[in-house]
Amino acid sequence: MSQRWLIAGALFAVVFSASSPIAAFGVFLPVLAEHFGWSRGAISVALSTALMLGGLNAFVVGAIADRHGPRFILAFTVAMAGAGFTLASTIDSLWELYLFIGLMGGIGTSGFYVIASSTITRWFDRQRSLVLALVLSGFNVSFIIAGPVAAGLIEWLGWRNTFLVFGSWLCLVGGLATLVVRDPPRRVISPATASKAEPRGVTIVAALGDRRLWFLEACWLLLGGVVLMVSVHIVPYSRDRGITLAAASLALTAYGIGATIGRIGFGALADHLGARTVMRICVVLEVAALTVLLFGPPQEVLFVVLAVFGMGFSGGDTAFVRTIPDVFGLEALGAITGLLALGWRSGAAVGPVFAGFVYDATGSYAVPFSLAPVALLLSLVLFSWGSASRRSASSA
Repeated sequence: MSQRWLIAGALFAVVFSASSPIAAFGVFLPVLAEHFGWSRGAISVALSTALMLGGLNAFVVGAIADRHGPRFILAFTVAMAGAGFTLASTIDSLWELYLFIGLMGGIGTSGFYVIASSTITRWFDRQRSLVLALVLSGFNVSFIIAGPVAAGLIEWLGWRNTFLVFGSWLCLVGGLATLVVRDPPRRVISPATASKAEPRGVTIVAALGDRRLWFLEACWLLLGGVVLMVSVHIVPYSRDRGITLAAASLALTAYGIGATIGRIGFGALADHLGARTVMRICVVLEVAALTVLLFGPPQEVLFVVLAVFGMGFSGGDTAFVRTIPDVFGLEALGAITGLLALGWRSGAAVGPVFAGFVYDATGSYAVPFSLAPVALLLSLVLFSWGSASRRSASSA
């Protein structure tokens, strides 16, 4: 009992450390644009490259973790990410930004989410949604802390030293935490429980032939595109409305607070109400929040809107991750989760770049922010198809 909670705590530390530079990227974006004169779209390409490469690499990372355990591959990827964000402190050209954050950061952040979710799923059969929520909330807590910390450090130390701080933190805290992570002995879940609720599962080859996988892939792509578009561009959006960098960074904090509450609260509810019900509730919250955002609310209302949006995103994300072993079992969980993560990261890669270049062309975020609610409603339909029982999916 104590060992699995120690591993859960270590994975929380890894998730938080690895996601903090991603969460803070929206703070660096306007600073880099002002310092170098680069467009917001061009700078967004660095994060989008990282997300896309991370998605492509996530399948490999998940498959390695399935076969050889999570510790070594997680430690390697965390070290790569730490080195990339540390070296970002030396950039003087766009290609260096793309190399250190896009390439090294992308490979380095490919494993933390996939390995955290698959490892926790293997360790916990009861209260799984809640524990997944607690561990993955590290991603959301990073939005509470990383944005204001980055803004404060940039004001105090400059953006170069701030990159250095974030990279060093990832190497030290994230790297040490990976040394604790391991898979459970075969096996923690009782055979009786497994036989009733969770068969050993399908292979990756069988999953590829199941159309539910591709419905879920498309669903996560849309969800990733919306959340990263909003989280990356909400600070520049706020600054365009006359809010200072420090105050604008609090938009990420509001988002992170809502996301943390939503992750844990809806994670607990998913154990009782089911993932499909929770996903419906969460998408409604996101659509409502983005609809209000379109009207350009005042600063105080903006923070509330982002908190509600964060609640919806993180609650739905937990419901999605909770659904994967229910649909496909545990046999190739890491590889399947990694393959699905390619969808999320592909959307997350396209969303910020799309919004950035549309802004460059029109001077407004109206078009991308208007399309976001439509994408969320479509993702809900895809999730319903992808999470259907095998019998329902076969007859559809």
